[in-house]
Amino acid sequence: MLAALVTFSLPWLGRVSISVFDVVVLCLNALIFLFSKRIIKALPASRDESNYKTRLWALRFINLVLFLLYLGSVLLQQHNAGPQPDQSVQVLARQLSQTGLTLLVAFLLTHFIQVFVVKRFGRVREIDGVEYRTETYQSEMYSLIVLIIAIIVVFLVLLNIWKITSLLQATSVFGGLLLILYSTKDVWAPDNINGLILLYNGNIEPGSLVRVEKYDLLAIVLQTSLTQTVLKDLVQRNQVIIPNSKLRNAKIEILTKATPNGLIQYAEFKLSYGISSEQAEAFFQAVWQQACTLSKAINADQAPKVRLYSNSDHAVVWRLFYYVGNVYRLLDARYAINRAAYDLSQQTGIELKTPVLYQAESAPDQV
Repeated sequence: MLAALVTFSLPWLGRVSISVFDVVVLCLNALIFLFSKRIIKALPASRDESNYKTRLWALRFINLVLFLLYLGSVLLQQHNAGPQPDQSVQVLARQLSQTGLTLLVAFLLTHFIQVFVVKRFGRVREIDGVEYRTETYQSEMYSLIVLIIAIIVVFLVLLNIWKITSLLQATSVFGGLLLILYSTKDVWAPDNINGLILLYNGNIEPGSLVRVEKYDLLAIVLQTSLTQTVLKDLVQRNQVIIPNSKLRNAKIEILTKATPNGLIQYAEFKLSYGISSEQAEAFFQAVWQQACTLSKAINADQAPKVRLYSNSDHAVVWRLFYYVGNVYRLLDARYAINRAAYDLSQQTGIELKTPVLYQAESAPDQV
């Protein structure tokens, strides 16, 4: 059916006959070019305006090149009445165009199917006031299956385009592919396996606030894929990408698994000896009250706790325990506590430093 011919006339070529397959390919190129804006807007990575324009023009350029290659090969076929020296150029142009179009269509279809899978089996989480659509174990498994099927289909189509289907009969080809997969397993396997484990366990899910001491990182989990985990650093407010294998080998504190009163935190201060316990407790109570006015992240309904932590050699170490209601504003609460303590120390005369116990004395005058 696809081999049927469509005949029409062109002024410079006369009667032109092309197959229905050629018409389908050319129409597909034209549709991709016409709807390139909608295609790029559907890609999640195209929110930035400059990135959107770059990807749009790149898609149009690639599509236009493929269209011209295929159209040129069709016209050359009509121009050549028999086996001509330039017929190889025509065949090569058609094969290159079909290869490029196959890869482009496969990429777009795979991407949109994966987007549908994430919408169907993923979940939407609001993280720090912004909604993110994130993957789950089921969505990643389905996406992986779609990717494997797409790779197999593209491989078979490319073999037919380049007329090398005889490779399917050679077991050495599949043996070579298996050898390549086995030799590179240390590169791709650990992150993929660990990514599936993270998604399956559900302990580190999008929206979780985590502390990773190994990387000196306090961040919110944005996305976990098969290869990497994307986090938002609360200190510098930028995105951090960590391979899944490295993340699972590090100690991770999940701070969102808090009590109903909020996440309990403490601030440590050193006071000099000579300050009574009543004075210290009153001072830290005042610090907490002033900090509550500075930051709404602190749970003002839950009273703080003041504990004498250590009687050290040079100072008395006190800890002020408080509850953070909004864990995403953890640093704001900490900054508010420190500022309130500094301001009140200036007003009350209670110094927040380790006293100097040893002072150099001047040598006695010589007689």
